[in-house]
This record gives sequence, structure tokens and C-alpha cells, in this order.
Amino acid sequence: MGAREEIDAACRIPAPGPRLFWLDIMKGVSILWIVIFHFLGAYDPGRYPWPVTLSNLVPFARDAGGGSPLGFAASLLEGILVGLIQRGPQPVGVFIVLSGFGLTYSLTKTGHPEDGWRGWYQKRLVRLFPLYWVAHAIVIFSPLAYRSDPLDHRLILSLLGQRSYPAETVFYYLVPAWWFVGLLVQLYLVFPVLFRLMNRLGPVWFFTGCVVFTLITRYVLYAILEASGNYVQGAFFGGRLWEFSAGMVLAYLYRKHPAAVEDGFFSRGNLLFGAVLHVAGIASYQPNFLCIFSDGLVAMGLFILMAQAVRGAACILPASGSVLTTVGVYSYGLYLLHQPYVITFGKLLSHQGFWAFLLYAAVIMGAITLLSLFVEKLVNRLTARILERPRTASLAP
Repeated sequence: MGAREEIDAACRIPAPGPRLFWLDIMKGVSILWIVIFHFLGAYDPGRYPWPVTLSNLVPFARDAGGGSPLGFAASLLEGILVGLIQRGPQPVGVFIVLSGFGLTYSLTKTGHPEDGWRGWYQKRLVRLFPLYWVAHAIVIFSPLAYRSDPLDHRLILSLLGQRSYPAETVFYYLVPAWWFVGLLVQLYLVFPVLFRLMNRLGPVWFFTGCVVFTLITRYVLYAILEASGNYVQGAFFGGRLWEFSAGMVLAYLYRKHPAAVEDGFFSRGNLLFGAVLHVAGIASYQPNFLCIFSDGLVAMGLFILMAQAVRGAACILPASGSVLTTVGVYSYGLYLLHQPYVITFGKLLSHQGFWAFLLYAAVIMGAITLLSLFVEKLVNRLTARILERPRTASLAP
């Protein structure tokens, strides 16, 4: 019995079916981490070091604790939680890996889309844009949604998913988190080429080439062109191709050799490897050429660590796994809708203490999650009906 079967048997987890439960849970964990990060950013008016690190954690706890041992302990715990939340941008890299995995996993079995690449593009665009357009309408007309940008020509570019050029003005327009949609549009456009290259070159050479391409791209943008950091972050897909290709290769290998991949991926040795990658990625986040390695290393390391943590936590808290799976399946709606509201409520809660903030934030995040889930289901249902009408009519006598 392999590692996967032992874990599944011990935790009474069903064998992987059409969806891989641990990937959906990772989406749920990642999106909630991003949401609370944006919430904290609006709540924190400079009361914490940014970021909280090992070097400033103890001084912060000493100053905030008021001189008492109990206050020091409480402030130390507060600082640890704040420092963890402040790492909220890191799960974005995990989402990029998951995007590459999801697009590749369904295609590797047959080697080509069932409806051809034209049908594949149609499905991707239908999945991406209707909810994205509805999110625009909600943000524009909702009185509670925080909005700092005026409605100008950039709105048209945003509706088209063009959030890349000029990156200085459109990348963070209206809702800053929506830059990720612009990256997805680019990755969708080049995916057929990447998929064919992976099948032709094999996973090892393909991944090596993508990593080299990413490093060269990031170095040229950062050191030679001195371009806006937004291009490296995702305004140009080449800056994040490392993470995306990692997901593609993992899906390719998982589809070909599922038992062997899971035995290796969920091994203790790989857990240590993930920790090393993550630490190396954080250490490389420097104002010099080393930063070209940071996003790729952090994303791969965190992906491994999070996957192992999810599998382990499923044994202890199986009920939470089902909740996080649901959040993960409908993470796109939460991603699109959360930021304007957590900014509004975060600013309103800025006078509260940290522990009261966490309590209020949990309740508000729960409400936003439920509402976004409802909106996503409704939009998907309406979109499916609209697209089915012409087919039904064409079959009528």
C-alpha cells in the first residue's frame, strides 16, 4: 500500500475522483488567507511593523505588552498571527501553480480538448468573464464597496481583461486584486503552445526551459529595462511562467503516474524540500538580482508545504475539509468580490483591538463568502441557460 492509500485509509478519505479534494482545500485555504490579508491591510493604520519578522517580533511584543509577562505573551501571539497574515501575497503563487495544474490535468488523458482548441477557449472565457463582469457591476453600484479610482477609459480595458499595459495605470485599477484576471487571460492565450511544448519536449526539459525563460524575463524587466514591478508581478505572463509550468508538469506526471507521484509528493523528504524552497525564496527577496528567484521558489515551497498540511489536517478536522473544499470550488467569486468590502469594513474596525478585529473579521468574511458563493452559482446557472438557448432553438422543428 502506497503513501496515498495509507493516508486515505487512516483518514477515511475517498480515493481521488474527477476532483482532487486536497487541491480544492488548498484553494480554500489560499483564498481565505488572501482575504484576511486584505482585511488586515485596511484595519492596520501603522500599528504593526510591516512586515513582522523574527528580528522585530520580540521588541514589538515587549513594547505592546505593557511590561507584564501576560501582556508580553499576548502581544507575542498577536505579532505571530499578524506576521502570518501579512504573508497573504504568497498564496497567489500557489493559485498560479493550481491554475497550471487545473488546465493541464483534464487534457493530459486525451492529449487534446474534446471540442478542439476553439471549444476550449470558449469554455475558459465563459468561466472567466461573466462573473468578472457582474463583479464590476456590483463594485460600481454597491454603496458599501470601497472604490478609490474614477470611472474612466480604464474601465473598458478592465472589462476586456486588459490589465497589463500600461501596467502603471491599469494593473491595480478599480479593484487591485483583479490584476490576476489579466494574468489568467495571458496564460490562457499561450496555454495551447505551452501544452504542445510540454508533450514534445517532455516535462523535465519543458519545466527547465520555463524556469530559464522566467528568470531571464524577470532580470531583463528588473535590471535592464528597470520597468514597473507590476510587469514582474504578473502584467507580463513571462514573469510568472515558472509557477504556472510547475503546475502543468505536476498535473502531467500525476495523470501518468498517480500512485508514484503521490508517494513522492507527500513524503517526508518532499516536506523538507518544500521548506527549503520556501526559506530560500524568502531569503532571495532582496533589492538585487536575487529577487528574480523569489516568486518561483516561494510558490513551489508553499505549494508543497500547504499540500502536506492539508492532507494532515484532513485526518484531524474532517468537517473543516468539506467546508474548505466548498470555499475552494467557488473561490473565484470570493476572489472577485471580497476586496472592496473588506477594505470598507477594515477601515471601520480600525479602532478595535486586534482580538475583537479577528472576531468581527471572521463573521464578515463568512458573510462575504456565502454571498459570493450565491452570486457565483447564480451567474454560472444563468450563463449556462443563455448558452443553451441557441442550441435548443436550432434543434426545434
